[in-house]
Amino acid sequence: MAPFDNEKARQAVAYAVDRNTLVKLFGGKVLASPVCQVLPPDFPGHEDYCPFTKNPGAKWSAPDVDKAKQLVEESGTKGQKVTIIVEDTAISRSIGVYLQSVLTNIGYVADVKPISSNLQFTYIQNTNNKVQMSVTQWYKDYPAASDFLNILFSCASYREGSDASINISGFCDKDIDAQMQKALDLGVTDQKAADKLWASIDKQVTDKAPAVGLFTPKRLDFVSKRIGNFKFNPQFNWIITQSWVQ
Repeated sequence: MAPFDNEKARQAVAYAVDRNTLVKLFGGKVLASPVCQVLPPDFPGHEDYCPFTKNPGAKWSAPDVDKAKQLVEESGTKGQKVTIIVEDTAISRSIGVYLQSVLTNIGYVADVKPISSNLQFTYIQNTNNKVQMSVTQWYKDYPAASDFLNILFSCASYREGSDASINISGFCDKDIDAQMQKALDLGVTDQKAADKLWASIDKQVTDKAPAVGLFTPKRLDFVSKRIGNFKFNPQFNWIITQSWVQ
């Protein structure tokens, strides 16, 4: 949806967001860390990458608001109205209000619309609702790059007018789509090579900014001193059946 059907407008948002502020809104560094790309840290196919920061490179350092304003001007979208759809929860509302301030600062006329948490996730998927921008989360179903990139950004994941269109941005790039299919096929015989290809795809999708990565939440398991043999698995997290209590 306009103005974010324009790549430069999307990139402007990615440059303007202060991810440290968002980490604080989420609860601080213990609970989250800044991120620029799709694939999370310590995940198959992840290679540190952040083009949308004051000093582009491996890690996010600071917002570049001047660059963001320049891109808004170049995109020809300055002054357009934008409504941000968020869940009606304290954290999501606070993030929405912060993003409203960011959009206003770089040249848009922004508004925030909180809706019930029971409805928001399906509402933002349906193109009939004409959602310009939304705030949402994605957690792995299984530890594979495809569970982020292919599911969220493949052409096949987009279904117009459906509450089950998990490609929320409506992003469809035929060349990237072909690379994702190649990576899926390659993973059957050579997972290491497939992950290398997924890393390249991650960078390409990040560059086009169909979604703006904000932060990666951290999973915390709180246990007592009486717990022994704590085991963590990337698929199932804490393997409770392997632990014992003294």
